Amino acid sequence: MHSESEIRPLREEDIPAVLALSKKRIRHGFLDGKGLRDYLDSPLLKGLVLTGESVQGYLLYRVGVEEGEIDEIAIEETIEGTGSGARLLASCLALLAEEGKTCCLLEVREKNERARRLYEKTGFCPYRRRKAYYGEEDAICYRKELLK
Repeated sequence: MHSESEIRPLREEDIPAVLALSKKRIRHGFLDGKGLRDYLDSPLLKGLVLTGESVQGYLLYRVGVEEGEIDEIAIEETIEGTGSGARLLASCLALLAEEGKTCCLLEVREKNERARRLYEKTGFCPYRRRKAYYGEEDAICYRKELLK
C-alpha cells in the first residue's frame, strides 16, 4: 500500500473525488464545491490527498498564527486499518511543525471511537467537551503540542 500511494497537496482536479469521499464517509460533512475550492485559493486553508490509482483519502486543515487545526479527514473504507489515516495525519503535523506552528487542534464526534484512538495514539490529548455540538452528540476537542 505505501509504495503504491503518495500524499500530496490538494489540486483542482481532486475536487470531485474529495467531495464524493466526503459525502460517502463524513456524516453531516460541511463540504461543497465552493467550500472545498477555498482550500485551494486561501493561504490559510490547506488540503492533502492520499492517492494511488485514485484519491483514497484526504485531510483538510487551516493555519493560524501559532497553531493549525484539522477540519476534516476521511479515508476510503477499503483501506481503513492500513495506517493510511495515520500517514495523512503525520504529514499534516510535519508540515505544521515546519511552518513553526506550536500545536494542532481538532474536534471529533464523541462516538467516533476509531478516529479518537488514532488521535490519541498520535499524541493528541482531549482538553474540552462541547455539549451537543453535533446536535445530539458531543464533540471532543483535542490538542497536540508540536516539537520545533
